[in-house]
Amino acid sequence: MRGSRMPEDHGLGPVVPPVLARRQAVSRLLVLEARGELRTDHARLVAAGAGVSLRTVWRWLATAREEGRTGARERARFTITPEVHARLARWCGNAAAVQRELLAEADAAAGTETDAARRLAGVPSLATLHRTVRRDLNPGQRAALSGGERARRRSDVHLRRPQTWRNACWDGDHKHVPVEVDLDGELVFPWVTWFIDCTTNAITGAAVTPHQPSRDAILAALRIALSRDGDGPYGPIGGLPRWYGSTAGRTSSPAPSPQPSRRSPSRSTRWRPTSRT
Repeated sequence: MRGSRMPEDHGLGPVVPPVLARRQAVSRLLVLEARGELRTDHARLVAAGAGVSLRTVWRWLATAREEGRTGARERARFTITPEVHARLARWCGNAAAVQRELLAEADAAAGTETDAARRLAGVPSLATLHRTVRRDLNPGQRAALSGGERARRRSDVHLRRPQTWRNACWDGDHKHVPVEVDLDGELVFPWVTWFIDCTTNAITGAAVTPHQPSRDAILAALRIALSRDGDGPYGPIGGLPRWYGSTAGRTSSPAPSPQPSRRSPSRSTRWRPTSRT
């Protein structure tokens, strides 16, 4: 009701964090104000939900009218830029080495080793750099700095295939190798077509082509994968899998994927049983 007053409850804490409540609530209050429906009860409800005073809500609203922002003013702080991220990767996640490198560059540019020149160049302290790395990089990115791609995958959310036997399931995929190869005087990026045994992560067969892979590369890699010998060129890895899968043109991860079944097929891979007749 228009003339009613909502009781103020100061015994309970905020329903939502004040930072999030401010952005959402002030946007809604501005809409109500534009329609001429804003009442003190609305501001009092926001204050009770965010755990702030009624005066603070009116100040939020005045700031939104004058400055056009619904949230708090963001402070200038050091962030992990692509350049800093590249430096961390080059030093395998050693933040102290990155900070020393930044300090050396700032001193060389200023011609002196003073704290004022370093602050002017935006060089953070070691504690700030450590704090920013924890804030801006997720666990997988931090693990990749020191352990590489395999360490990053351990922090990813993915399903695992139950431990089975060799040749229980194969996965086929194409990979565009970022390495230039001289082919008759022309530099090209080759493609690799391979089949991987999902249990052992062994490459059962592979074919390298200078062009985008087609049927010839798939058949060549599959022939190598199906062939097996002891001392010959094919090696002991290979045979006839029970299941085989392909990404159907979609990029797949070399990490193991869940074992396919008729009840829960994979969305990114087409799985088919092989015939032994």
